Amino acid sequence: MMKKLNEQQIQLISDVTLKKTAEIGMDHARKNTPYIRNTIKDLKEQLVENEQKSSIIISAGPSLHRNESIELIKNSDFKGYIVAVDGSLGQCLRNGLIPDFLVTVDPHWLNRMIRWFGDPKLSERPEDDYFQRQDLDPELNTDELARNEELIELVNCYGPKIKTIISTCINPEITERCLSAGMELYWWNPLYDDYEKEDSISRKVFQFNKIPCMVTGGNVGTSAWVFSHSVLESKDVVVVGMDNSYPPGTKVINTQYYEFLMEVFPEKPETGLIEVYNPYLKETWITDMAYCWYNEIFLKMAPLASCKTYNCTEGGILFGDGVEFIPLSAGLKRTTNG
Repeated sequence: MMKKLNEQQIQLISDVTLKKTAEIGMDHARKNTPYIRNTIKDLKEQLVENEQKSSIIISAGPSLHRNESIELIKNSDFKGYIVAVDGSLGQCLRNGLIPDFLVTVDPHWLNRMIRWFGDPKLSERPEDDYFQRQDLDPELNTDELARNEELIELVNCYGPKIKTIISTCINPEITERCLSAGMELYWWNPLYDDYEKEDSISRKVFQFNKIPCMVTGGNVGTSAWVFSHSVLESKDVVVVGMDNSYPPGTKVINTQYYEFLMEVFPEKPETGLIEVYNPYLKETWITDMAYCWYNEIFLKMAPLASCKTYNCTEGGILFGDGVEFIPLSAGLKRTTNG
């Protein structure tokens, strides 16, 4: 295992991510254009002036269910915004916590991404062990078809109560699924690259759809955090389920990028994993190059943000300047009044 990423590896991941995302993102943005009615700018204008509520970001890492974070939030006196990512939607709804906002951004892996919303076509999809081999949403690990039907019903029931912060790069089939559930959609463009460059992909997308851009940090959890302090203007933001890593002892086959690691390191895929010691937990967590990159981007952005960030995941590797690593009970006490 590696200990950290070097600058060359960081640049390589950044370049590969841009190349992988830009072309498909632009294609999806064009196909999503007919669905666009409101943007995050419209949402910001709808918010009550000078009402700066705190936000809780509910990301989808394994610590979310291991620490029963949703139950603790639900039973608290928190009066601010609940901002869920797509991967945590099912866990929220099954536990009776209806998010105010839902953020979704990933343009890839339709067969996997749409599962978070309940997939009406699941029985027709190719078999995929993605959910079974990972510690994500435990309810998706067994009796897939039955759990999927339950999730479809939940999303259809509560969808009209959830404002969905949807990226233009999302697969249009997910757009249609959100609309079928009665979700209110607010659109935004992901910031792919430097907008000021002459050949900027971000600028090209904006030129044909005129939708506001927002930084993603490479993943949906960071996108939700950016949305909370830049659009909702929350001054205190709590994050849970943002592990950016895997619990101690996780085997390489149980990681998100196992298939990729098998391609790059066919004889020893664990070579691509990284060990990170968390001094707050006194544990060594396991991450990979992609998660490590997301983590480093977040830690570069956090000190510059217009909010205080409390990582109440109680797991993972997100700690450093601009991020206060504290228990969820303590984070809720600091933000109870919204």
